[in-house]
Amino acid sequence: MTRHFKTWIRAGWLTNPQLDDRDAILFPEKINGQYGLMHRPLEWIGERYGTEHACAWIAFSDDLMGFPFAKSQLLIKNKYTWEAFKLGINTPPIKTPHGWFTLYHAVGPDKFYRLGALLLDLNDPSRVLHRTPDWLMQPETDYEIEGFYRGVCFPCGTVVIHGTLFVYYGGGDKYCAVATCDFGELLDHLRSCPP
Repeated sequence: MTRHFKTWIRAGWLTNPQLDDRDAILFPEKINGQYGLMHRPLEWIGERYGTEHACAWIAFSDDLMGFPFAKSQLLIKNKYTWEAFKLGINTPPIKTPHGWFTLYHAVGPDKFYRLGALLLDLNDPSRVLHRTPDWLMQPETDYEIEGFYRGVCFPCGTVVIHGTLFVYYGGGDKYCAVATCDFGELLDHLRSCPP
């Protein structure tokens, strides 16, 4: 935590420290009086969890001091051929009149990371309204294909400026990059996709 970006206080874990829990993303505002968190516990696989690969879960909390992970709900799991292995949510959701927009990644059969998009219900973000069946972005350039980790496009943040979506992402786990598109056109496309 910081108030002035000069000194920092380590507040502790947002997720359960006994889990290898990654891709933890908070919603930018409370929903029905609660904080929302999307996350990807690597250990939550198998029949007990209803998924063969690590995937995205959602949890809610009255405060930011801890999320009752026993009440986490499965948000999305592998559904399409480009989502062969683990997947996770990547960017803090953007509130739109149509729902919460966010990006997610999935690892394909070739071990490349590809990106898709979700639109979640504004009042119940555990409900997926729309999901892109095809990937929106994949590693194509040298800086995305080669690097510390081969074949990675990994978004970390998004912002909409004058109708343009800016996606800030890591290429090959080595480079920082940005991709852009018309946000309205992307939302129209996403809203034409099934849940």
